[in-house]
Amino acid sequence: MPPKRRAVGLHHASTHTHASLTFPQQPDADDSASPEPATHRRRTTANPSNDVAETAFAGDDGTPSDSSVDQMVKKLVRLALACEYQRRPIRRADISEKVLGAAAARQFKSVFAHAQLQLQTVFGMIMVELPAREKVTLQQRRAAQKTAEKSKTTTSWVLTTILPDPFRHPEILQPPAAPTVEEESKYSAVYTTLISLISLSGGQLPDTKMDRYLRRLQMEDTTPVDSHARTENLLKRLEKEGYVVKIKESTGTGEEDVYWTVGSRGKVEVGEDGVRGLVRAVYGDLDEDGEEELERKTNRSLGVGDRTGVKPKEGGETKKRGRKKKEVREEDEDGVGGDTEEDE
Repeated sequence: MPPKRRAVGLHHASTHTHASLTFPQQPDADDSASPEPATHRRRTTANPSNDVAETAFAGDDGTPSDSSVDQMVKKLVRLALACEYQRRPIRRADISEKVLGAAAARQFKSVFAHAQLQLQTVFGMIMVELPAREKVTLQQRRAAQKTAEKSKTTTSWVLTTILPDPFRHPEILQPPAAPTVEEESKYSAVYTTLISLISLSGGQLPDTKMDRYLRRLQMEDTTPVDSHARTENLLKRLEKEGYVVKIKESTGTGEEDVYWTVGSRGKVEVGEDGVRGLVRAVYGDLDEDGEEELERKTNRSLGVGDRTGVKPKEGGETKKRGRKKKEVREEDEDGVGGDTEEDE
């Protein structure tokens, strides 16, 4: 019985070999004849396909593909849009943590540049560096001198539009629809007005004058913004989002000087161009002489002449051009750069 089982097995192996490989029949085959060579050949031909599948997710040289960089670029674009929707700065720490991770920290410049390109071509926006907070008090200036030698790196950005002036129209660039367009329009109007008042006051507005302006705007206690009906709550939101900054400086006599300055977001989002636009909208249509006079007074209130300086004479000496008392009095009567209403 055992020899018969062996004969049957050899006959089955020989027929299988004929059918697949068409080898000539060998009647004197011993027990070593088996289909192992064919099986081994099938394994060796299957291995290259596995190699191709493995290299499909990497380059021919074993380097990572660009898909990971594309994913990081998309994450950065989404992060920038989400931060702008919430009026939060785009911080470098958040980019490193939520976009790059520890493994791709060195790819910051490449990912940032590609994200900027996507924002420009698709959304018409760009990430702009937030200016550093001004050092106005004596303590802040001393602290800034100690850290002046350290390298300065950009740590936060905000989104701003790059659309041409003809497209910067309220019908095109509408306020966000959350919670409603009307509410956002009111909020934008309030912080634009307050930033303009601070800027036209030389960049610093005492707290007493701020209260006076709020009373004129009928916002001494309440505001037209429904989400922040109390004026105190609205001012806190403006401080939190970087539109204005409230500074308290000790005088050394037990009292404090309290005044307001423009915040980092206010300088980028509104800036001097926004202030000039508000002034022109308030004064309406003027003739050519009136436009020049208004522009001159606005620049003087913004301190543009003080920053640019006076052109020196041939001898190298500069002469400060003082303001005549009569001219200053006329400016105050016009309402630009001065307060025209006495305290009641």
